[in-house]
Amino acid sequence: MTKGITPSKDFMLGGGQTYTFSDPFESSLSVALNDRAQVKAVSSNGRTPLIWSTFVNSGSAVVCNIGIYGKVFRGFYASAFSLLGSATAYPVINSAAFYLDDFPSPIPSGNGKYIKRDYNMSIAEFYSQVWWPDLVRLAERYGIRFTGVMIENYGDDTKDDPVRQTDGAQFEYYGGLLLRQNGEIGYHGYNHQPLVLPNTDYGKEYAYVQWPNRKAIVDSLNELIAFQKDVLPAATSSVYVPPSNILSQEGRKIIGEDVSQIRAIASTYMPSDSSLTYVQEFGVAADGVVEAPRIVSGGMVGDMYMRLAAVSELNMHYVSTHFMHPDDLLDEDRGAKEGWKKYYQGLENYLDWLESSAPSIRMRTGTECAAAIQRFSGLTVSMETSDDGWDLKLGNLTDQGWLMFRANNGTPGRVRGGSLTKLTGNLYLLKATNATVHIERKTGGEA
Repeated sequence: MTKGITPSKDFMLGGGQTYTFSDPFESSLSVALNDRAQVKAVSSNGRTPLIWSTFVNSGSAVVCNIGIYGKVFRGFYASAFSLLGSATAYPVINSAAFYLDDFPSPIPSGNGKYIKRDYNMSIAEFYSQVWWPDLVRLAERYGIRFTGVMIENYGDDTKDDPVRQTDGAQFEYYGGLLLRQNGEIGYHGYNHQPLVLPNTDYGKEYAYVQWPNRKAIVDSLNELIAFQKDVLPAATSSVYVPPSNILSQEGRKIIGEDVSQIRAIASTYMPSDSSLTYVQEFGVAADGVVEAPRIVSGGMVGDMYMRLAAVSELNMHYVSTHFMHPDDLLDEDRGAKEGWKKYYQGLENYLDWLESSAPSIRMRTGTECAAAIQRFSGLTVSMETSDDGWDLKLGNLTDQGWLMFRANNGTPGRVRGGSLTKLTGNLYLLKATNATVHIERKTGGEA
């Protein structure tokens, strides 16, 4: 039974630490290796090799002994694959985005049980005097540019024509603070009802209300867009976040066909137990809308599954996407009982880990992250190796492209058509500015 994995520090981003599996089982073979094997990752108890490479005749072989093949492990297999050949290059996104769901939105009146316990403040006082100032401190310290996604009201009326929110002051106040922080404001909904039609059955899973028809969905989104433009004329928005990450096939189609203001959707990346969840891959859909999923959430990113997902996606796509809610502190399932101080420490811990694991990753808004995904999704790469270097040919390059580059045989030198940043060991981040890139190769072993 393999309960976790410890990649070596010079093998993967985030290496030198142990990442725990959430549902371990007897998945790995018990093996003993000879001295020719170069072990790159071991089990959390240190006894079982999980990834290793070795020379075989005139080539090399890499073995993965993890034995689990879920989406959350993609980065480990990508890293293992990159050990093959003289060098490996593959396109990545190079973006970190941070979403604030339900922000700005109508602030709940009255008191929250645990906010009152810890701060003796109302919810509104806590948001303005503690929560937002703490987020600003994080933003300044780590270079974060938050993307808030707006809710106009929390009603459940889907049948009547949309009614304009009369209290715009709190939207102007918090939205203005977010924009001054160099952040962005996107869309979450006219209300918090997901975009589904009557053919979607919520059962006992959710208490949401369906929209009666296509027109009602379009009218609700157009009202949200108009309201945002009214209270925050300086905001330029393009990203939609589905409430509770629920979006039906019909709702998704309506966005692409009828709501041109929405150019990207940020739902969730990891599989869900619910059939209602809109699970995405990074890329551009046939209708041109960018699929820009979020990977981790909340302040408890030390959670074994989320941290495993985070390190995997740093190595697979060189991306980090995170979201949280202002009202997490009102919900015990999202950390309310532990309190804001512990929540904040968990978030700070994740940001420290991200900064140390990927110090060169670009901090982006939701729209900027979507633009990076757009560039990534079309980029192709082919590579030829010679005694004096590696020659890359890139297809569909626009202004720039980003690639992971691992030099297994030789050390990279001068670069034409781009630049290299060392990440760890013989792993580099390549910024390509030309469709042809030449990387000089210095012989003499591994980098």
